[in-house]
Amino acid sequence: MALAGLALAACGGGPATEATLAPAVATPVPGAGKPCSPLVVIISLDGFRADYAARVSTPTFDRLAREGARVDRLIPPDPSLTFPGHATLATGASPERHGILANSFFDRERGRFNYSDEVSWYEVDPLWTHAVRYGRRAHVFHWVGSAGARQGIEPVWRAFDAKISDDTKVEQIIEWAQAPALARPQLIMSYFAGCDHQGHDHGPASPEVTACIGETDRRLGELLAGLEASGQPTTLMVVSDHGMLPTVGEVNPVVGLAEAGVKAHLEISGPVAHVYLDDRTPAGVAAAKAQAEKLAHLTVTVPAREARHPARTGDLVLRAEAGWHFNRKLKTYASAPGAPVLPGHHGGDPEDPQVSAIWYAWGAGIKPGAHLPRARAHDVAPTAARLLGLPPLPAAEGSAQGAFLDPNTCPVSGPPVATGR
Repeated sequence: MALAGLALAACGGGPATEATLAPAVATPVPGAGKPCSPLVVIISLDGFRADYAARVSTPTFDRLAREGARVDRLIPPDPSLTFPGHATLATGASPERHGILANSFFDRERGRFNYSDEVSWYEVDPLWTHAVRYGRRAHVFHWVGSAGARQGIEPVWRAFDAKISDDTKVEQIIEWAQAPALARPQLIMSYFAGCDHQGHDHGPASPEVTACIGETDRRLGELLAGLEASGQPTTLMVVSDHGMLPTVGEVNPVVGLAEAGVKAHLEISGPVAHVYLDDRTPAGVAAAKAQAEKLAHLTVTVPAREARHPARTGDLVLRAEAGWHFNRKLKTYASAPGAPVLPGHHGGDPEDPQVSAIWYAWGAGIKPGAHLPRARAHDVAPTAARLLGLPPLPAAEGSAQGAFLDPNTCPVSGPPVATGR
């Protein structure tokens, strides 16, 4: 597999090597401290709900919890969707701040964002940029939104390819971790498909999801064994972006607004829709809101200034009722009772336990047996930065979880971060 951006070597047309593709490392900025861990590996499991590991025998998850630290419920950002979720995990910032508002939205200056992996859409530094800025080597394998350079700073990265399996990623991560010291990264981040597709296609309670949980545990066991075989202290974090809940019914807000005479462009992501009105005057917004509020199975808001992105937030934001999902392919406004719907979805209230995600941390710098009832996705990147000896990420709204850190190898000044947020 060639790394992104340079699929073929300059001479001979053969596959490029890691050495030929290593990006120019930014001149280190003063401020980096002594790391608690020589290597931090962060794995994201798409759609892996907080209670999945308790459903079947999961010896690897059990080991991570026993020998490391875990959170019962990792609260995703709002909305609890894949692209904003991964951006928050990587930056510690909320969607309105990092700029990835949903899986699909419209930027009034740049145009449409639709499942784009270009990091140029980020408006704050992700962890890998922060690490390289301070002289750390970072390798990123398919993390959502990691393609390209931000402000001229670029890690080693691979362009997303759905044909590349999670098992292949495990093999590559182990190879990176076992590389000679001068080529070995200090940070590895990778997106795994997890059980998201099975949850969407069959529902979170399905046998297909149950089988996926066991396969995921096996895969993580192989990764853990490979990291241990590297012979160097390593920190492994396993997180997810959101959970999954069963779908009750579906509505098509495009049909609903058109029938109400509202002229607008809609960008829909799961149970969230940004509405970009033709008439953006105060009177036009008020009239459109009044019409939208007559539609069943959704709520309508005009986002307040502090909850808006100036170029990207819709004039109205629609949210489906709990258990309901938006589907712009419906010919009528609402699905008929008993009609087939997408079995599983996410994107709604991040406090819904069914949408809760996971966070396990194991290895160097981690306090064995640490346990928290809850934390926020915003806390993951700050905790990783602390383990890497980096200053806090400038835009992060979360904090390093001191309760996770081993005071013998990774002392923290001040009291542990409060987790009841």
